[in-house]
Amino acid sequence: MTNADAYFEELTALLREQRMPHERIETLVRELKAYAEEAGSEAHEEFGPPEVLAAQLTERDRAGSAGALEEPGSEAETWVWTADALKEERLLNHFGDQGWEVERLDRAGRFVCRRDARQPMRWEYRRERVGRGDRARLSERLAPEGWEPCGVWVWFAYYKRPEAVGAGPAARLAEPPAAPRERVYIAKWVYAWIAAWPVVASVLIWQGLRGLDSLSGVAGALVGLLLCVLAGAGLSLWWRRSGGAASKESPRR
Repeated sequence: MTNADAYFEELTALLREQRMPHERIETLVRELKAYAEEAGSEAHEEFGPPEVLAAQLTERDRAGSAGALEEPGSEAETWVWTADALKEERLLNHFGDQGWEVERLDRAGRFVCRRDARQPMRWEYRRERVGRGDRARLSERLAPEGWEPCGVWVWFAYYKRPEAVGAGPAARLAEPPAAPRERVYIAKWVYAWIAAWPVVASVLIWQGLRGLDSLSGVAGALVGLLLCVLAGAGLSLWWRRSGGAASKESPRR
């Protein structure tokens, strides 16, 4: 049994002792395992002692289901959202200025955020493109400036730090705005791109197949096939990034 297996086995046992539903335990443990694997770190280093994590998860679950806004008057609000890669860093800092702290990215690549209801603080974020083997070195380099990792998605690593590092007491929010109602921030051109590439690729393949007796025809067919593969990969990545079933849900709450 690996250290990770032992960690999550103990966590599962602790959550069962707290009478958390079996299905909920399976979901949480599966997501935490995936997060630790993507981050390339030991579970104990990433999440802390299993008994502490179990207590936190149990307390949060009792306050409200993960990914949903908690009722007014609770100790904290939680909110899950996603955006396309071109605008997400700007939105992270926009919402961070409203007191939203990213706790992690879920398996679909969505930002799982919370905001303290009593003493909300502003947060700032940065996104770095980095390979798996370079994440630890990057985190070590950024740590002296107050940056801490808060999630990984494909080749992007996300970091957060309280704005109080630079602004001091001014980083505290006296009257934070209402929680955002939108959960999906995907530009319309992204949908158009996903729809257009398969059409373009199909035309190239069709033209190529008509001229397979020539070098240019073969090249056209190969290019079309490559574009189909890229379009499929892009669609799959976008589907996971937007939460898969998000399109079945209303983006307003």
